[in-house]
Amino acid sequence: MTGADQHQGLAVIRGLGIEGIPVIACGAEPRSLGFYSKYAVDRFVYTNPWVSKSGFIRDIVPIIKKTNPGLIIPSVDSTLVALDECREEFEPYACLAAPCSEVLAYAYDKCKTLQLAQCLDVPAPATVRGDTLEEILEKATSLRFPVAIKPRGHQLYAPTAHTMDFKSRYARNLTELKEVLEPLGEQSAVVLVQECVSGIGVCVSAVFNHGDPVAMFPYVRVREVPLSGGVSVLRESVKLDERLRRYVTALLKEIKWHGVAMVEFKYDERCDSYTLMEINGRFQASTALSLDAGLNLPYLVACLYGGWEIKGSRHYKIGIRERWLSGDILALHGHLTGTSTRPTRSNPRFLLPPKGRVIWDFVKDFRPGTKYDEFKLFDWKPGIVECWALIRLVGQLIRSLVGTVARSLGIL
Repeated sequence: MTGADQHQGLAVIRGLGIEGIPVIACGAEPRSLGFYSKYAVDRFVYTNPWVSKSGFIRDIVPIIKKTNPGLIIPSVDSTLVALDECREEFEPYACLAAPCSEVLAYAYDKCKTLQLAQCLDVPAPATVRGDTLEEILEKATSLRFPVAIKPRGHQLYAPTAHTMDFKSRYARNLTELKEVLEPLGEQSAVVLVQECVSGIGVCVSAVFNHGDPVAMFPYVRVREVPLSGGVSVLRESVKLDERLRRYVTALLKEIKWHGVAMVEFKYDERCDSYTLMEINGRFQASTALSLDAGLNLPYLVACLYGGWEIKGSRHYKIGIRERWLSGDILALHGHLTGTSTRPTRSNPRFLLPPKGRVIWDFVKDFRPGTKYDEFKLFDWKPGIVECWALIRLVGQLIRSLVGTVARSLGIL
């Protein structure tokens, strides 16, 4: 299992381990969180693909040959992209638990995602792209502002490779759009410009068997980092809307998806509508939530690729809340210091709540019954490691916040 340094990687290790499947945990850090799980029977460190994709491949192939695993399960995009590109080097030794390259392209290239949605009448944002800045600006006149500027696809995926350091930027008019695109130079050819979509993030994590649904797990992104939209830090399991069932089934059935995927939508309560945002081809931060709700997605994937009979329930509990505390602290700090609210960084359609309300919501969500990604009594060591990381993080952020307040008062 690659991605042991990430919290979804830890969830995958636990999901497999509680079903009695031994896991060889591999991560980019010597102190990867998943290494401390009692379910990790062996541990290996590899070069981070973000540092060197070729270095990662040089590291991981000998590990595969040495350990001879039945399956390779990537829990992070960077390792999945790299492993997909070098399948011929390790597939004689182990099976990659991921769809074929042609199918994965629909997850890594947003142009292909949008084309698929259009063919299947799945609602998606109005989008334009172009080969030059001038072409993009001309096409953008047909859009309703504000707009979001996004890379077309994953940084490490060859057809969409880029060096942009953002997931989304925003523009309220053509002038701002030009200001965002100009510094990108030739890379403006690999961006998409989309009409901003209002609403809350609603996601469906799903496991499909060559296009046929095995399980679907919907959840709401209650809070994200930054607050205006990003990675979920507080999420809750919900009932599956029949429209989402139809959309997800149509998309993944058409491309004969095999394995785990997450399909993200925005839900606009005012007009009671869903809009497709993207398809992700790997385990998400919601993996820990699905486990606590009673649905073991990692185990289902292992059964599919291992050729085992799927046993146990595929149902889940509604109303279960899961929190990534480190991310939630970062979201709170970003809002209090204003570091996430610059015009090009914050979705103009998102109305940021008052700081007092954000603080209250943060404190209130320590309510009884809330689950936490890393902290589990049945596998307690990763929680201890995370406690030390939280203490260091809080210390750094307090110093940063004090400095911000001091500067605003003219003390510094």
